Amino acid sequence: MNDTTLEYKGYTSLIQYSKDDGCFIGKVIGIEDQIIFDAPSLDEIRKVFEADVDSYVRYCRKKGREPNKPVSEVLVPVSSALYARIAQKAEYDGVPVHTLMETALQKFVAQHA
Repeated sequence: MNDTTLEYKGYTSLIQYSKDDGCFIGKVIGIEDQIIFDAPSLDEIRKVFEADVDSYVRYCRKKGREPNKPVSEVLVPVSSALYARIAQKAEYDGVPVHTLMETALQKFVAQHA
């Protein structure tokens, strides 16, 4: 199975299958806090993802702080599928989405100036 994404209340998760663990593992991307979850099936992973997002929001509010808002404002509108790929690449590179996008735009402008 290829990596896939799920969306819920503005949050996007990257879903991967772990052969070693025999389950699906998900991670919310595009926020500074970490939300990582797993489930034995695709049917269950969506339920767990949604429950964990709801739990995260409740936890933050209980602690008196706003939950991280998913990064969704960009200089150029992009499809949610492209944004998910950008966020995945940023996660892999260990940089914030806005840093990855700014670097890419700087390279584009330099090549086309």
